[in-house]
Amino acid sequence: MITQRISFFATVLLLLGTIFLNSCKKKCVIEKNILDKGWIEENVIIYPESGFLTDVMQGNYVVTGSSPYADRFQVSIDGGARQPVDYNNYTILGCPVKNKCNAEFIREVTINSANQTVLYEIDVKQCKNCPEVRRTENYVLVPKFPSSYQVTYDVSITEIE
Repeated sequence: MITQRISFFATVLLLLGTIFLNSCKKKCVIEKNILDKGWIEENVIIYPESGFLTDVMQGNYVVTGSSPYADRFQVSIDGGARQPVDYNNYTILGCPVKNKCNAEFIREVTINSANQTVLYEIDVKQCKNCPEVRRTENYVLVPKFPSSYQVTYDVSITEIE
């Protein structure tokens, strides 16, 4: 009887120790959200004709009405039907990023008319322990700006344990 009690208490202590030690381990949790800021049009989904379209764009990720890729995109605004892009009022920017499978994107576009520049910033937070690598093309719809503006990209990636 005493041996059974000792065995029972030893099992309970071992179980509690295991639970306590495992509960202290932090796991990477990312919301898998995309937050758009600045001049990016809200509630817009951009549909490229095919995946990995940025591969054939040869580094020119600014899509205007005169772009050879202009007719390869459609948009849905506020959950509506897909429609052609209104290039009289909008421009599409892309910025392909290789990221891990569990990632969050904060994207911001700043249009500076005084300096005639456009800055597209992407801040990626991703889980370090995620082995799968993906490619995200990061298309956004912004108000049309003159073709003479200098477009630059700034991508930062932070890995979280």
